[in-house]
Amino acid sequence: MTKPNTTPHTTTAQINILKISTCGKVSAPSEHTLTYNIGYDATQKALLVRLTDNDTGGLFSSEWITLDDIVTTIEKRPTPETSFNAKIFTSLYKSQSANNAGFLTAALKAENILVPFKDSKRLHDMGDIKAFTDSMQPLIKDKVSLHDVVAERDAAKAKVREENERKLKANREKPTAKSLSKTPSK
Repeated sequence: MTKPNTTPHTTTAQINILKISTCGKVSAPSEHTLTYNIGYDATQKALLVRLTDNDTGGLFSSEWITLDDIVTTIEKRPTPETSFNAKIFTSLYKSQSANNAGFLTAALKAENILVPFKDSKRLHDMGDIKAFTDSMQPLIKDKVSLHDVVAERDAAKAKVREENERKLKANREKPTAKSLSKTPSK
């Protein structure tokens, strides 16, 4: 099934990391256990958000999600007065971890892209998107590009995978004692 709201962002795209920050989960906002990045894709002129770490456990995806896709998803709710919970963002991810939407929501709340609906922790409303995008403009202009821990991890995994494949291939090509004992006799 394709995800209609998502713009694919792969590790080959040049995304500059403008900001690395932490936040608490929606259920415990004061305990900063999540780390997230704000990125900028200069080719598509798009701001993006992704999660990179969770100190307390729970799987999640580190996929980049565009701010435009987030706003479009929010605008599709039945009426502008309708509050929403984190599940509204589930369709933005290819990976279907149950934590993706909630962790993204926590990061968006930390950036005031989302604000609490009334005094609820789990219901949200659109925050000040313009203030957020305006705050990123100096970083974009200065071409800020912070260290990418996800790319570093992916490269390390690829190196291990490559080494394992090389070892597996070498083991397949080695003659075994069993194959040596099957030499035909005269």
